[in-house]
Amino acid sequence: MLNNILKVYDEDLINGSLAAATVSSDKVVAVGETQGALCVNVFAKGAVSTTAAVTITLKHGDSETGSFAELSTISIAASKTFKDGELIATTTLPSNVKAYVMATATSATSNSGSIRVTLGYLAR
Repeated sequence: MLNNILKVYDEDLINGSLAAATVSSDKVVAVGETQGALCVNVFAKGAVSTTAAVTITLKHGDSETGSFAELSTISIAASKTFKDGELIATTTLPSNVKAYVMATATSATSNSGSIRVTLGYLAR
């Protein structure tokens, strides 16, 4: 299978270091009316090592400044290593996703490296 990943540029939900208890972002990204054509990808930025599990929570809402409800979670297990640019995890946004999505991550100061959580297109 080819390793083709269609990236959406400048639409990062999270872009930060895992060496913190919480990796958060205020970035809200418009995803409405995509009819299930988007996924969320987690990439390693530099070498990544997890000594503790990482949980990324995706939330969605009807407006950019309104309230957001939990949509799904992505888990990265402890004791894992990833190379720079490696795809760590992916999940598909459901066809009924609301207009906007944001993300937060729970990590640990013992983890090292950074992640980029971003949208991707599903090839059809």
